[in-house]
Amino acid sequence: MSVVLGLVLAVAIGQGAPPATTGAVAGRVSVEDTNAPVVDARVFLFPAGRRTGPMGPPPQALTDQSGRFTFDRVGPGEYRLEVQKTGYTRAGAAGDAPFTVTVAAGQALDPLDIRLQKGGVIAGRVLDAAGEPAVDVHVMVLKRIVQDGDRAHIMPAPMQGPQQTNDLGEFRIAGLAPGEYLVAAMRRPMMMFGGPGQAAATATAGTVPATTFYPGTIDQSTALPVSVAAGGEAANINFALQNTRAFLVSGVVVDETGNPVARAMVMMMGDPRNAIFGPAGNAQTLEDGTFVIGEVVPGTYHVNASVPIVMSSAGRGSGTGTGPGSGTGPGSGAVWTSVEGGFVHEVAVTGRGGSPAQAISMPEVIVTDADVSGVRITIRRAPPQ
Repeated sequence: MSVVLGLVLAVAIGQGAPPATTGAVAGRVSVEDTNAPVVDARVFLFPAGRRTGPMGPPPQALTDQSGRFTFDRVGPGEYRLEVQKTGYTRAGAAGDAPFTVTVAAGQALDPLDIRLQKGGVIAGRVLDAAGEPAVDVHVMVLKRIVQDGDRAHIMPAPMQGPQQTNDLGEFRIAGLAPGEYLVAAMRRPMMMFGGPGQAAATATAGTVPATTFYPGTIDQSTALPVSVAAGGEAANINFALQNTRAFLVSGVVVDETGNPVARAMVMMMGDPRNAIFGPAGNAQTLEDGTFVIGEVVPGTYHVNASVPIVMSSAGRGSGTGTGPGSGTGPGSGAVWTSVEGGFVHEVAVTGRGGSPAQAISMPEVIVTDADVSGVRITIRRAPPQ
């Protein structure tokens, strides 16, 4: 028995330990110039490439009293590290550039040196059109980005802290990298399908607060930029919301046979180039397939529709697509697979006088100075996979 045991041990020792299949990432977060540790900073590890498989929260770690963090058992690949600490931002001119690392099996990346700097602050107050504090108004800081030649777009800038006004209409946005920003106040983003469909008689148009830029204009081209220095504060950025006319967008959702689709969810998404971020309006269709979305301010919107997924007895959804497809359909509409489920949509829009609009590659509704009607969305089940 002892001879057999000795042979087994000898073979095991001769083979050695199996090669490592994972690596490690470790480092330190410190303050630029002073090298002081940043304690309790939250460090996230994101895969740099396109993610496959189940989606879940990224690994995260808190820095200790010396500013150190560690990620063990990291699979081989390229990763992006992001650090969050209220009041701080990435140091250097390329503060928006990602911090990336490549991990190989059995490799320990240590120490990584990540520097933060005290971020700038923009603080001020928003009033409503009557001069009263505008409470719970969404406030954003934006940067002008030049793309497509000389054409400038605006994009949200990374920011920390409260992003809406308090009971006095005050806001304070911290952790901004040095630079120039536009400040915009707007109604809080639309809630997702908070109630049943609306009939035309109950939907509202009228006048609503518009997205307003400092110092009090709804035209982004006349907005004044606010300069922020590292660790500095731009205070007294005070302005009043401006009102604008709002309109109705109405139409019908039908299936491929032309029958109305009840309780379909219709969503309008704003165009960020016009400072309309996120959902701008939504509705559920009535029994006859019609819908009305109220309080739509002038702008360009994408419109989409989906229906709840119905599970079969086998546990498979009747429409369970996970990403956009492509393709062209017959006739006058553009056809694609929606991201909400396994359906393709065909959209035609009629404007004033009922004249059909030109077919476009993405569903689009342009609101100018009148209600828009005749939006027709056709939901057709995707073929079985």
